[in-house]
Amino acid sequence: MRLILEFIIVFIVLYIVNKLLFTKKVKKGKKNKDKMRPEIMYLVTLYKLDIKKIDINKLNNQIVWVNTIIMSIIYMICCYLIKGFIFQILIGFVLLILLIIIAYGLLGRYYMKRGNDNV
Repeated sequence: MRLILEFIIVFIVLYIVNKLLFTKKVKKGKKNKDKMRPEIMYLVTLYKLDIKKIDINKLNNQIVWVNTIIMSIIYMICCYLIKGFIFQILIGFVLLILLIIIAYGLLGRYYMKRGNDNV
C-alpha cells in the first residue's frame, strides 16, 4: 500500500512540474516547427504525421502524461528493486531509453491508426 501511495504522489508531483514547465498553448494558426517540442518533431518525422492536421495542445497533454508515467516507473524501479548507486543509474538509463521507444511508439501508432484527419 505504501508503494502505491508513493507512486501516486511521485506521479502527481512530476505531472504538475511537467505541466507547468513544458506545456505552452499553441494557437490554431501558429504551428512553427522551430518552436515545437522535440517529442512532437520525433513523432512527426518518424511516423510521417501531418502537423497541420494534429491538435498540438492535445498532443502536448498526451506527451506530458507519457513522460510522467515513464519517470514515475523508472523512479519506483530504481529506488526499490535495485541496490547500488551505479546499477541504479545504469539500469535507469537503459529503462529510460526502452520506455521512451515503447511509449512514443504506441503514441505514434495511435496517431497513425486514427488517421491524420481526425487527430
